[in-house]
Amino acid sequence: MSASFPLYVHIPFCTSKCSYCDFFSIPCAEKIGDEYIDAVLNEAAFAASLCDIDSWKTIYVGGGTPSLLSEKQIDFLFSGLLKMSRKAPLEVTMEVNPSDVTESLLHAASASGVTRISCGIQSFNDSSLRRVRRRSRADDVYRALSLFDKNRPKALSVDMIARLPEETDASFASGLKTLLSYAPDHISLYSLTVEEGTPLCTEIESGKIRHNIDASDALWISGRDFLCNAGYELYEVSNFCRRGGECLHNLAYWNLESYAGIGAGAVGTFYGKNMSVRFTNTRDIGSYVRFWKSKKIDAEDLRSRIFFSDDFRTVQGAAERRFGKLPFSVEYIDKKTEAFEFFMMGLRMTRGICRETYEKRFGTFPEKAETLFKSWEGRGLALRREKNGERFYALTKEGLLFLNELLEALL
Repeated sequence: MSASFPLYVHIPFCTSKCSYCDFFSIPCAEKIGDEYIDAVLNEAAFAASLCDIDSWKTIYVGGGTPSLLSEKQIDFLFSGLLKMSRKAPLEVTMEVNPSDVTESLLHAASASGVTRISCGIQSFNDSSLRRVRRRSRADDVYRALSLFDKNRPKALSVDMIARLPEETDASFASGLKTLLSYAPDHISLYSLTVEEGTPLCTEIESGKIRHNIDASDALWISGRDFLCNAGYELYEVSNFCRRGGECLHNLAYWNLESYAGIGAGAVGTFYGKNMSVRFTNTRDIGSYVRFWKSKKIDAEDLRSRIFFSDDFRTVQGAAERRFGKLPFSVEYIDKKTEAFEFFMMGLRMTRGICRETYEKRFGTFPEKAETLFKSWEGRGLALRREKNGERFYALTKEGLLFLNELLEALL
């Protein structure tokens, strides 16, 4: 029976890498080669066949920096993906860097089927942007927002980060106030996270940059309250929207739906009734492109090997003898792990998790979880409620700040 899957497409190219970023990307001094787009479309067709997909529920093209694609490549990529979908996706998102935003790029994206633009603003403070090696500056941000105003996409989302180096409380508050004057439909607001192995982490550890986690979190909380008071709804740990403006693609992740991930470094997950499989693509872009350009893999044959085996090592050996080295790895997910992921992802949302959905998918609701929620409810950090005959368990606005603590207790 054919299915409709969310689709994530990774464009792993950046002109330069921000010092805080630990996403997979590589420097791209020249134009992105057409062969990468060809490979992505070939892999998309394979993924659709492998998982019996006839429509893309949503499409999200992220990176990296997808706005480095030429207008011709944007049209080729999106038109190619949309031709594979029997039904029109509910949402088609493309990430952009403010420096790349032009009227012609926005027209090209819209004409190619993009319905939602996600723009990484991060800050209006030039000193902060420069300190973390962002390519864009405040002038680029203002110019991009003005262009969005004149060429309004169906939905506009922007990203901001609280407590970048050299960001003051006053400059952060001023930036948020300025942002709201452009009335974006959706805002992702993050507290600066220092990831191991990033240049920012090295600079903080060496003392070149000062970073206070508590101050960062406090500034994020002030931003959260400002956005909520301005009429935005906090619907997930770091995401705010006007009514009806939720990111449908990300909701699929948080609701633990199956999704396809294509492009070098991308991850996709298929949740089956008896077994779940996670695919992780190689980060070797050269190998990725060479393999998918050849179109030499038989999805029907590989599907029977992957989905009717509990040991991919055996599958991989047989498949690679026939098709050559596969450009992805496979991980089998047991039901215990999947059930924990249900809590881990679902509790990010302010609506929380549905007990009936859990029981239908995994069986008996854990007594440990019931006890924990009862205890946290007494502390004002969680709530249990019933709606239309279904029972929901969620964290309060303050409880979301302690999500990791709850998850550790559930383990």
